[in-house]
Amino acid sequence: MSISLTQTIGQEPIKQVLSRALENGKLSHGYLFEGPTGLGKRKMAKELAAVLLCRQEKKPCGECNDCLQVAAETHAEFRWIRSEEEGKEPVVTVEMIRNLVKDIYLKPYESDHKVYVLPEADTMTLQAQNALLKTLEEPPEHSLLILVTPAPERLLPTIRSRCQRLVFRPVERKVLENYLVKEKQMAPEKAAPLAAFANGIPERAVEMLENETYQEEYKAFVQLTDSILEKSYGLAIEKGSFMQQEKSQALWALDFWQEWLRDLQILLIGGSEDLLVHQHQKHRLQKQVTGYTRASLQTAQLLMETSREDIRLHGNLAFIVETLLINMVRLVKEPSYSHELSKMLAADTTAE
Repeated sequence: MSISLTQTIGQEPIKQVLSRALENGKLSHGYLFEGPTGLGKRKMAKELAAVLLCRQEKKPCGECNDCLQVAAETHAEFRWIRSEEEGKEPVVTVEMIRNLVKDIYLKPYESDHKVYVLPEADTMTLQAQNALLKTLEEPPEHSLLILVTPAPERLLPTIRSRCQRLVFRPVERKVLENYLVKEKQMAPEKAAPLAAFANGIPERAVEMLENETYQEEYKAFVQLTDSILEKSYGLAIEKGSFMQQEKSQALWALDFWQEWLRDLQILLIGGSEDLLVHQHQKHRLQKQVTGYTRASLQTAQLLMETSREDIRLHGNLAFIVETLLINMVRLVKEPSYSHELSKMLAADTTAE
């Protein structure tokens, strides 16, 4: 038997862990695939399912009925459990998990395995997570359960501890650049800046390749981060106006901003510059970090997460964005404001 995990770009340590487990017959019954959106967690989950369900010598072959049915999410022994709209936000309900639990203990009839993937595991309700616990504690031998999330902190500690956690990390720029040249037929001189703009996120690189406005939006985002340091509410709102156009644009900008803040935190504590996500903006980051304190950066991260949740709950986008920008400027103008704001944000989170 030959096993090949090649569909996901990069993530070599994770591929090695899974390949060894498959070859030695020691695959875990529960995995938690975690890391930022766009790194290929779902693709890896589907490819792992195909390896287990493919009956060819080379697994996955990508051509047999089993592989094609996994790709189409129609295989009898494969379940791709999406969130459902309930009220204001998508959730995985307790009923959905109870149905999963009933099904998982039934023996497979077309394979030796049954594979279940929760591609938005962090949207499970508290009841749903509790309903899943016993299955993670005592999984049937034939089962594999994969939880996928960019936000593992939204899962119960008991859920996290019962899974083998595999952390997906941004892909090295050179690896992503080579992918764009070889697989997307980009000229090297165009692939290099695009790989830099994507900051190690393959799906982002592909999106930007297909939509050139992403590069303009990234430049607008960088200008916005500069404007915060000018300590002008009006300027920040002007530079951040692109975030008010579409919900997707606002969420995209929040992703970038959280990465940007993490880079600032690394520089502020004297961490290695090799850890920076926005490597090509190193000099700008070094200039900006002087305007922040550790407390203000921690509060800014909480502000980003709270704003993301407010947007997910379909709040007034313009109001949410303006509030975010005003608070970011005030964190720079008044470092002591971070304590007051963090208390307000924590209170809002508790109230929800």
